[in-house]
Amino acid sequence: MALRVNLARRWFALVLLLAMALPGCAVAGAGGTEPTPAELAGGSLASDFDLSGAQFIVGSKEFTESVILGKITIYALRAAGATVTDQTGLSGTNIVRTALQSGEVDMYWEYAGTGWSLFLQHTDTLPDPQQQFEATATEDLQENGVRWLGPARFGNQYAIARRSDAPPPLASVDELSGLSGFIAENPDEATFCGAAEFLDREFLAMQDAYGAYFPPAQVYQNDFALGFVNVAKGSPCNFAEVFTTDARLESLELTVLRDDKNFFLTQLAALTTREEVHQQHPQLGALATLLGEKLTEDTVIELNGLVDLEGRTAEEVAAQFLRENGFIG
Repeated sequence: MALRVNLARRWFALVLLLAMALPGCAVAGAGGTEPTPAELAGGSLASDFDLSGAQFIVGSKEFTESVILGKITIYALRAAGATVTDQTGLSGTNIVRTALQSGEVDMYWEYAGTGWSLFLQHTDTLPDPQQQFEATATEDLQENGVRWLGPARFGNQYAIARRSDAPPPLASVDELSGLSGFIAENPDEATFCGAAEFLDREFLAMQDAYGAYFPPAQVYQNDFALGFVNVAKGSPCNFAEVFTTDARLESLELTVLRDDKNFFLTQLAALTTREEVHQQHPQLGALATLLGEKLTEDTVIELNGLVDLEGRTAEEVAAQFLRENGFIG
């Protein structure tokens, strides 16, 4: 009976996730109810910060976690008295970063490892997440005039997952170093799903690091959310790109392969803005730190799950986060 219940729950999550991943279906940030002016004025942010007269444009990337962080920031700034334009849901890291530097958006949440490798073009890594954040923040400010505020108390990173109930020999692959032998011995089962950004930025370097090369014809580009569905049912892929803070790892019973060579960076999240914006509004640093203190890994996984598994909107869960922490009324 327990097995049947677990399977039923897993397939329910699969069906819900598939529906949300299909074009035209609900996505993070679509059609949610925003906090009322009375709610925004009724918490600690309204009493502790004064950004009256300030105008900001807040952006985000398109995936659930980034949109939620963007919505939290929008409502927090409005609670502090600012006028805010919502530009969340921009497609891809390079697009939103370019928008930040060109002034099309004033701030968005970014990850320190992405800043280190993609924006600053480093190939080495620092093993300590806080040191990695500080190095990224210092260099990005000096070279590009981008200020990193926070950071939050959670780190996200790429990972590779397979379904937990996979049959042999797939079931024996528990770490990324095992991919090379598996691919060599089982080339027909060496199938991979990833979103465009991961395939462009990380995939080849990961394969080089582990000497594990998937046949190009068996690498499938898909929407990030759809990758979870595909790998959970083992079609068309046995391995997929995931994020470590994603609630779907547990709900779909996925096994994350151990990154035994520490290829993927642990990436603390921080609110990034142009230095001139920060100088004009120095309260942004304290505001980002206050929010970041409450954004723990467990909290972010829960927020992601409310959207990705329960069908809530990013607006709703962002307001819930702020309300539960007394930031708004």
